This record gives sequence, C-alpha cells and structure tokens, in this order.
Amino acid sequence: MRSFAIQGFVNMLEKRNDFIAFFNALTSKQLPFVIFRLPQSEEIILYQQENNNHYTTASIEEKGFVFAPFKASSVYTFIPNQVEKRFALPQVIIKNTPINTQSLSKTKDYYHLLVEAAKETIKAKTLKKVVVSRIHEHKYSGSIAESILGLIDNYPNAMVYYWSHPNTGNWMGASPETLLESNDGKFKTMALAGTLVFKNNQRPSWSLKEVEEQKMVADFIYYQLKTIYPKSAITVSPTYTKRAGNLVHLCTDFEFPHESTRILDIVRLLHPTPAVAGIPVKDSLEFLNKHETHDRKYYAGFFGPIQKNNVRLFVNLRCAEIHKNNLNLYVGGGITALSDLETEWLESERKAETLLRVL
Repeated sequence: MRSFAIQGFVNMLEKRNDFIAFFNALTSKQLPFVIFRLPQSEEIILYQQENNNHYTTASIEEKGFVFAPFKASSVYTFIPNQVEKRFALPQVIIKNTPINTQSLSKTKDYYHLLVEAAKETIKAKTLKKVVVSRIHEHKYSGSIAESILGLIDNYPNAMVYYWSHPNTGNWMGASPETLLESNDGKFKTMALAGTLVFKNNQRPSWSLKEVEEQKMVADFIYYQLKTIYPKSAITVSPTYTKRAGNLVHLCTDFEFPHESTRILDIVRLLHPTPAVAGIPVKDSLEFLNKHETHDRKYYAGFFGPIQKNNVRLFVNLRCAEIHKNNLNLYVGGGITALSDLETEWLESERKAETLLRVL
C-alpha cells in the first residue's frame, strides 16, 4: 500500500541472491526489523529500528508495525519505521518441495485429547465451538531468506512477513485473514473459517460442519459491530470461497464507517474472534486456559503496519517461531459438535503444509 511509503523508496532487487545477501546483512546488524509483503502487492517492505529499544503502543496510532500476542494486553510491541525501504519483488520461482508432515506421536495424542475435551464440553452445552491448537516441531537448517521468498511466491493473496525482535523472538508466516483494515474513511474485516484442500478445476464441497462453523464467526462479528453501529451502517457480503495457498476457506466480508471510532476500540471488539477462540468467546478462552498446556504466544494474535488512522492488521495464522535448528509451527482448528477426531488432525497437518511446502 503506497499510503505507508511516506519516507520509503523502491529499490530494484532483480535477482533473488541480491535479496538473500541483503537479508543476511540485515540480520547481522542485530537490530529489530520486520520485512513484509501485503496481499496482492508487488513490493517487499522493510521497517527497521536504529536502536535496540523496546517500543510499545497502547493506542495503535504510532507509525510502524505492531505485533500483538493472542492473550489480551494493554500494550503491544511495535517496530517504528525509523528506517523504511521498499523493493520490487525479485524474479518469481515457485518451489514444489516434497512435504513430510510426520509429527511426534505425543503431539497427535495431545491434539486428540484437546478435540475430545472440546467435544465433551460442547456436548454439555457449555460451548458451541472452540478452536484448539498445537505446535508442530520441524527441524530446519535452510535459508530463512529463501523461505521468505518461497512464501511470497506461493501465497500472493496472503500477508507474508518475517519479524525479528529480542523481546518476542523471530517469527514468520503467511496469513490469509484480515482482522481490520482502515482506508478512505471505512473499516473492513472478515469472518474466515472452514477449511478444505484446494483442488484445481473443482468446486469445494462444503459440509454442514464447515458451513455452521463459519456462520458462527460471521454472526459474532455482526453482533459485535451492532453494539456500536446501526444495522444500516454495516455492509455484509455474500459468503464466498477464499483461497489461501493449498487450502480454501469460507469467508464473509464486512464494511462499516470509520467516523470517530478509535481503531483500538474496534480491535478490542473483534479480537479474539471465534475463528481463533470459539463461541462464546469468554467461555472458549477459559477452556483453552484449562486444556491447552502450550503457550500460543503470538499465534492467533494480530500484526501489521499502522499509522494514525490507517492500518492493515492481520490475524497471525500459518505462522512459525524461528529457533536456531528448528521451527515451531502453530496450527489448529475449530471444533464443533460435528467434528471428527482424525479429520481435525488431518486439517491441522494441512495447515502446517502452508509453511512446510516452501521450506
């Protein structure tokens, strides 16, 4: 988005090796930075600090890039764009890497226990839906710069990023889900849920489970927006199929006036949505605190470029925390009364493939 390029400039990196060399030089400085490519954009954008200070925002109105955890917080880490650079995308080379998503059996057992506990709670009428998650550990010795370019090449409709900060660790991902976008006096958000494998020249065959799961998310967003907007001010799109790499999802778009509403108020109204927590949200969070033994950290949080009244915030899905010799991929799925144990496990494996297929 050109609106974020007040002090930026475009620099041509015609060869992928130029980007890799640039990325390696960038990491050697050991300063906080974020590299990202907005959906359907032809630019790679860099925001970098000139120091190692830990900057936080309580308003999401500073100029920079915010990175927020899943759990509620009153302040969020952000990287100010003290250095801002823009690059045209290097030449595109689509990788078709064989995928091995074998996980440790204890991870599968853990996920099955979460799904079973969720179904029992739903059966008891305490919840309608809950989104459970797990960590997929993956040994990694490749080039992070190559992986970033692989994500950019393979997922043109996703928000692709690499974030490096000493207070949060290093993360990268390719998220298909907008939390909040503000532009031209309007807000936009989406209800994204339900997952199937993308198949060429074949219309998705959505089951009742996936349709109901997505409808719950859309109904929640509409209800939340009606607490501060009249019905006439909220535009709702028909539900459609949205592709995200090797997967497709059901999606409904919402548009509503910016007016004098603070961005932070809308963010707290929407986050976390039932797409990453469940329904009711409060009861779902209590379930997750009790049954998920791992820390989601920044998985299912939100992130994106911010400045005063103009933001592009995304839900942190299809993401991995980067360690020296391995990646921790965070994946999950929405559980309803109609969920099947093995089907839910396979869906979580397919979501891990979003990153694994380009590593």
